[in-house]
Amino acid sequence: MTQPDISGILGRGRELLTSENLDDSRIDMAAQQSIARLSQGETEQQICALALLSGVKAESHGLAGIFGDDSTAAADIAAQLGTDASGLIPSQADVTLVTPPDSSIPTVVFRSEARDDTSRLDSAFTTLIGESGNMLSDRVDLSAAGDPATPWLCMWVCAMCALAIRAGNPGAPVCAACLTCVAGSS
Repeated sequence: MTQPDISGILGRGRELLTSENLDDSRIDMAAQQSIARLSQGETEQQICALALLSGVKAESHGLAGIFGDDSTAAADIAAQLGTDASGLIPSQADVTLVTPPDSSIPTVVFRSEARDDTSRLDSAFTTLIGESGNMLSDRVDLSAAGDPATPWLCMWVCAMCALAIRAGNPGAPVCAACLTCVAGSS
């Protein structure tokens, strides 16, 4: 089975993947560098880069941030959950989504040991976004799709749609704007 062409979705997001936009205190420096590398990779990696950056920039229905388990943010979340930051990440993983009790917005937390191993970190982020697409897409506000007043939220919606389209997941919400992009690029 051939994969749907989502180049229209990726093309709209590429202009947002700039060093200026990556420079965000809610994104660990190693994560910023990983997003930059992923944005130059294969289709799944590009979707991951868009999802990570736009998820943080969307500020609602997205991601609260991307932090190492040695960060203050991870320690604060761990304290809310009654554990230490290293306990946030499952033993067989390098990265996870954690939703603190005082928030409905998940935070991405990665093992600080992965920070110096670029392929390990890139792979962990790509796997996380790929495996979490359904859960994350349940939080997406499809009414934001195509709204020029909220480009980051729109791109977050597009990234989640691209994941669903690529996975052939009929249960995931896909917005009309993304379907139009896919149909227009065939």
